[in-house]
Amino acid sequence: MLIVTKKFIFSVGEVWFDENREALNNVDVVHYRQLLHPIKGGECDEFYTRLIDLTKNQDELWETISSNDRYKIRRAEQKDQVIYEYWKKIDSDILNEFSDFYDSFADQKGLTKINRIQLQNRADAGVIDISRVKLKDGESLVWHVYYRTQNRVRLLHSASLKNNNNTTYQSILGRANRYHHWQDIVRFKNLGIVTYDFGGWYTGNTDREKLGINQFKEKFGGEVVKNFNCVYGITLKGKLYLHLLNIYTRLPQLSLLRRPYFLSHTPKQSQVEASSELEFSIPEAQRE
Repeated sequence: MLIVTKKFIFSVGEVWFDENREALNNVDVVHYRQLLHPIKGGECDEFYTRLIDLTKNQDELWETISSNDRYKIRRAEQKDQVIYEYWKKIDSDILNEFSDFYDSFADQKGLTKINRIQLQNRADAGVIDISRVKLKDGESLVWHVYYRTQNRVRLLHSASLKNNNNTTYQSILGRANRYHHWQDIVRFKNLGIVTYDFGGWYTGNTDREKLGINQFKEKFGGEVVKNFNCVYGITLKGKLYLHLLNIYTRLPQLSLLRRPYFLSHTPKQSQVEASSELEFSIPEAQRE
């Protein structure tokens, strides 16, 4: 599906995975997300992610999870009695509730706040899936937002709020996060979706937090694959967009500033890894 956004003087299209590419005569530039192969003539960067094969039966998927994490998932359901919920129809109230929660999470983590316009555009296109795990009193613990197609779901945002002064809460939060992923996996499998995409994989070896995120994802099984993020200018304005984008990314003094909205879709790997779309909260991942 082609999602079109107007940015300043540019019409910017967004296409995910290897979906059927529609006519592109109404956009200046197209961002291709996570393709199997690079686009000829486009500017492309490698992007690694971890995929789970949902065509396996549920018992196989369950046994793939580490025994310690299976225990935590069961405990979240049976002892913590957390509640899992999702929405068949995403309206503005749900988007705003999630966005407000995510912005608090971003403040806590020192991240950029949610791009509400981008999220709304994706929701309007019918490709956003949102789920949440909460306590019995209704307090939200973890939110997940996915880009969902007929065959694949890709985690875009995961958000939770830590309370380092309450170790019991932190432990519940860690178990709820695992339980949340498992419930999402089962739901998507039952919908006939064949691939669960964790939304990124850190290929470096220096960032301890990202390595911890990798470790968390690895405990759910799956395999690491290489995709490509590409941007392709179609019109003269689209080529201008790419020129401005390249100028921005090459000037170190600008890299410290907030990215202009009309250049907010850069596919560069170093910037994608630092973006909110790949920031993945793992509340006290090592705790019981």
